[in-house]
Amino acid sequence: MQVSVEKTGNLERRMVVQVPANDIDSQVAGRLNELRREVRLKGFRPGKVPINVIRQRYGKQVREEILSQVMQSSLEQAISEQDLRVAGVTRLEPKGENADSGFEFVAELEVFPELPEIAVDDLQIEKPVAEVTDADIDDMIETLREQRREWHDVDRPAEDGDRVRLSYVAKVDGAKVPETGRHEIAPTLGALENFPDLQSALEGVKAGDEKSVSLSFPDSYRHDSLAGKTAEVELQVQKVEHSELPEVDDAFAAAFGVEGGAEQLRGDVRRNLERELRAAVTNRLKQAVTDQLLAKYADLSLPASTLQQEMRQMHGQVQAQARQQGREAEVPGPEAFRADAERRLRLGLLFGEFARQTGIEIDPARIQAKLEEVAETYESPAQIIEIYRSDERLMEQMQNMVLEEQVIEALLERSNVTDKPMSFKQALEQE
Repeated sequence: MQVSVEKTGNLERRMVVQVPANDIDSQVAGRLNELRREVRLKGFRPGKVPINVIRQRYGKQVREEILSQVMQSSLEQAISEQDLRVAGVTRLEPKGENADSGFEFVAELEVFPELPEIAVDDLQIEKPVAEVTDADIDDMIETLREQRREWHDVDRPAEDGDRVRLSYVAKVDGAKVPETGRHEIAPTLGALENFPDLQSALEGVKAGDEKSVSLSFPDSYRHDSLAGKTAEVELQVQKVEHSELPEVDDAFAAAFGVEGGAEQLRGDVRRNLERELRAAVTNRLKQAVTDQLLAKYADLSLPASTLQQEMRQMHGQVQAQARQQGREAEVPGPEAFRADAERRLRLGLLFGEFARQTGIEIDPARIQAKLEEVAETYESPAQIIEIYRSDERLMEQMQNMVLEEQVIEALLERSNVTDKPMSFKQALEQE
């Protein structure tokens, strides 16, 4: 087999492969002999059909099949011999057979870029340093209390902290909103900083009250037809409700499935917040490393075919999610995902090359630790681990996650990292 490779672009290659005629002929002859033993033709005993009859009837079909197989196998062999890191085959076309040169075909390929040594000793990374305090636990307990807040009707004027259930119809720009029926809302007085007009209108109202007011709706109002506009509004108050927060006791803990009482609940909250903090710190470090790494190697070329495939894949994933929510028409085309696809591909190449250069391999112990970390958030951890272990796709995702963590850690070890003290809440804030 003879192979020639021509560079036709930055990452494009044109490969011409010649396979000797006798290689093709021997494979065709072998396949025809197999058919001779297998086919049943009228007038001939099984296995006794003359080879010239087999060749006349099946020769063309067999030769086409062999040539197709030879193209694939020879292409793989040629790529291996030429030590090419192929990203994709954009064209594979036979050029024909010749008694002297044999069978020849052309393959147009895209290759991955050649990467230099991934040096990160000049990266400047700030590492968040934070801890979960008793105050953070108290804040979360208060959030849990809010979730269990109980409301009941009151027959008195509304005060701050009360919830007012009401319906309304508005007139804006000569149109009625909504066109039919009425909108219903249940705002809480004292929590309407972004809608002060409504706060003023509802102070002191009682169940059954009706009033007409002019309201300036906030730009972020949920109904686009009213957002940022001033309208004449007719309000009908249906209920005024007061609430009480539950005591933090054993019954409160049991409401969240905690059997060990209030102290056990605080312990569980601490563990959950610490897990959340670890994840937040990891994400911040990953963001810092990846942003600086991508900036440093921003000129790294990407194979066009692989980029298009990544764009289509990302588009398909978003489209599938939108389809389930009935929003498929809102999803933009694949081109809208170009920037994200470029980032993902470029980062994958850099991570993969860094792992190769530094000899990083997936640590099985870390796979198990990650499985246990994920599983402990469920009621039956052992069952969750078994589900992961029996699902090849889930395990592949887990392995990729662990390998990425190992690469990030190795990158950090070689970067300039300085501690940045901050509170738990600051660590959780998205940059």
